[in-house]
Amino acid sequence: MPVPVRVRLCVVLGILPVLAFTAACLVYNAPQSPASVRLAATARKVLEPYFWQDWQLFGPTPGTSNNLVYLQARIQYRGKVVETAPVEVEEAIDRAPRGFRINPTKLPGIMLAFDQTSSHYASAATRIRKLPAAQQKSAQAELDKRYQADFREMQRFFSARAHSLYPGARILAVQATFKTRPMIPFSERYEHPRPAEQAKGLLRTSWMAYVPGVAQ
Repeated sequence: MPVPVRVRLCVVLGILPVLAFTAACLVYNAPQSPASVRLAATARKVLEPYFWQDWQLFGPTPGTSNNLVYLQARIQYRGKVVETAPVEVEEAIDRAPRGFRINPTKLPGIMLAFDQTSSHYASAATRIRKLPAAQQKSAQAELDKRYQADFREMQRFFSARAHSLYPGARILAVQATFKTRPMIPFSERYEHPRPAEQAKGLLRTSWMAYVPGVAQ
């Protein structure tokens, strides 16, 4: 009995995405060559938005603390420069993928990288403060140079977040404070009184000039 044309068409349409994904994987992972270089941009458009390997694809070891990031901005208001109250921005970013499950946002991964950077930078800065006074200045300069690209990305990212928090405001500068807060163990969450959650400061950036247009 011949297979109906409709069934054949459905099979072909079902196989095409599989073939496209397989071809993209082969190009993406192929050794560098003139052909792979020409096709790399197309392969990235297929793979990176939805199939990029990150913490959203493979669950990490459950954490024992919550990372917090507080953002402040300096704003020109009625002829004066005022500083906004600190606003915690990481929790909303962490909730974003759960609010729209198929949204391939990379924002939580960005914040994870920033948190790790701030922790490493703070640890290195603490070690520098224990050096002899004559060595501290050059060591701090070398540390700042090593993390210059990371802080430039923070400057752009937090400028965009400030723009979303204060639309229409004339923003002059932004500052971020990284903190960590231990999670309450499940066995203690329903105790009375509830255990206190004490946040510990990790790093406060210097005031960074606002980057106009970065949010567009």
